Amino acid sequence: MKDAKYIDANGIRTRYFEAGEGEPMLLIHGGTYGSFYNAEDWEVNFDTFAQQYHVIAYDRVGLGFSDNPRTDDEYVIGSSVEHAYALIKALGLGPAHIVGHSRGGYTATRLVLEHPEVVDTLIIVDSSSLMTPANPQYEAWDREGQKYSDLIQRHRYLVTANSFSGDHITDHYLDVAVEIDQLPKTAAGKARMQANAPRFKADLVERQAETHAWIREGRLTCPTLVMWAYDDPSATMDRCGIPCMNLILPNVRESEMVILNRAGHMVYRERPEAFNHALLDFIARHRQGRSRG
Repeated sequence: MKDAKYIDANGIRTRYFEAGEGEPMLLIHGGTYGSFYNAEDWEVNFDTFAQQYHVIAYDRVGLGFSDNPRTDDEYVIGSSVEHAYALIKALGLGPAHIVGHSRGGYTATRLVLEHPEVVDTLIIVDSSSLMTPANPQYEAWDREGQKYSDLIQRHRYLVTANSFSGDHITDHYLDVAVEIDQLPKTAAGKARMQANAPRFKADLVERQAETHAWIREGRLTCPTLVMWAYDDPSATMDRCGIPCMNLILPNVRESEMVILNRAGHMVYRERPEAFNHALLDFIARHRQGRSRG
């Protein structure tokens, strides 16, 4: 990934990366407002996808180097969905293969439900936000992380704690995370997120229930792949992965689930070859079916 670009997406200055030609693929990372997660989370997958597709990975609103939400009322999960749609329109993308991880998995699913015209295929990856209220484990990890005065070590701990192992954590990944964490906009986003936490959580629970109801009503009609890590410490299989399977597979006609062993929450980083193969195979089979139809 190189040569970051910026674009205005409905008033939000948005950082993104773009490479490759062909059908568009949109990569949506996880994390909550004011955290260090960003488009470069996909650094180990991006170039492989760009060999076959026109790939865009972007910093969600309130994360990375993109602008924060403009008002307190926008510190809700729906702002991430609205921002993704605004980015698709700003870039002039046609129907895309939309890949969402963690909170980005909720963003991707809700985007497709609200705007089905923007999607070709949907890939949901280890998304607790789609399935359950926030995991209290994150609060324990944050408290433990504060014991590290060195920011590199703090971020290494936080990511490793939510991984099967820390082998996937590169120096570049940590450097970018620390740079983001030290931005004034990140501090401001953290403060506003903390102040609005009760409203955010209440809204998320309501939106989750609504989203599940829509899926059970048959409103998710695009080919959908659920991908999960068997060893995810936060979006665990029993708490999130199996319930997601039981939500999607009975209610989406063209849907599948792939479970990868020996990987944690960022399964696409810990098992990139297996992850990339499963994702690209699913899309290729959908394309073949579409061409025969």
